[in-house]
Amino acid sequence: MCNAVVDTGPLIHLHEIEHLEILTAVFGKLHLPENVKLEISNEPILQFIHQHSDKIAIHQIGEPELFAAKNAYSDFRLHLADLAVITLLNKILDACAVSDDLALRRAIESSNRTVVGTIGVLFRGFKKGVINKPQLKQFIHLILNDSSLYLSSAFRSRILTIVEELQQTT
Repeated sequence: MCNAVVDTGPLIHLHEIEHLEILTAVFGKLHLPENVKLEISNEPILQFIHQHSDKIAIHQIGEPELFAAKNAYSDFRLHLADLAVITLLNKILDACAVSDDLALRRAIESSNRTVVGTIGVLFRGFKKGVINKPQLKQFIHLILNDSSLYLSSAFRSRILTIVEELQQTT
């Protein structure tokens, strides 16, 4: 089971559909920069992080490292938490990134690292047998209709087509 460095967005979006637990079921260990945790003002998400401290590690990223990341990724419009995510990802070589932020995703991909978003987490949950096809369909419906995650209409259509074409493996 691979580890993951998690950005704020997927935590928020999975909380919005009341399925944060998919993150801890899909990934071995979750790593959050302190900068990401500080962006979270939602008490249930903070409680989730605290309750799963055996699977969720919080990491401090120093200012010199953040400035180095800012210089290294100056072609991308990255915020402080984004810089912390990419810095931590560069330290944890066996981890993938979990983010819905397009600029951060592009920066991570420019370093030839794996990044998945909230939808990707759900598909990984299906592939690993954590959720079945009806649950996957339900969770994607909730993400598309009841969460704050913005996805283009073309991407939404593509996701729905992929879900319909999936074969149940569990």
